[in-house]
Amino acid sequence: MRKGRPGLAVCALLALTACGAESATPTGGAAVPPGTTSRAPVSDTPARETPAQPAVLFGADHRFGSGLVVNVSEPKTFTPSDSAFPDADRAAAFTLTVYNETDKPYRISQLSVRAASGGERAPQVVDPTQGYTGIVEADSDLPAGERVELSYAFAVPPRHEMLKLTVCPDMSRESRAIYHGTV
Repeated sequence: MRKGRPGLAVCALLALTACGAESATPTGGAAVPPGTTSRAPVSDTPARETPAQPAVLFGADHRFGSGLVVNVSEPKTFTPSDSAFPDADRAAAFTLTVYNETDKPYRISQLSVRAASGGERAPQVVDPTQGYTGIVEADSDLPAGERVELSYAFAVPPRHEMLKLTVCPDMSRESRAIYHGTV
């Protein structure tokens, strides 16, 4: 085997698992027809499983394994003002309601929200004139049993298109939910 190939394979594997890629086949090989048992893994080393990334419609709740519950509102499209950054012709705004149904405080700065449309990442829009200032209370904790509403806006194409909003409550874990709908 030539030098450099193992590193390339490891990079490809990391890229697939970091993106939440799902396999259509069970660990260990070929697809198994329904109603039958799966094959034993080929290797004695267990494969790293990537949890399924749930698809959630805008307006619905998603409960994470930690007990944190997130609701992403239906999008509201608007024309950003001249003071908005980055400059965009059209944007979609969302209210994320985070319910801390765990037994300990949740650090809001752990929350990551990204948007993508047409296969490309959509930049977050900050438009103070219209009330989209980013997350100002990111340093604070959300006490157990409490909720907080956070406003986000993202630049979107001028035509109606599918938008995916990925919500990750803790960047050190693979847990995330993908909200989707047309804007």
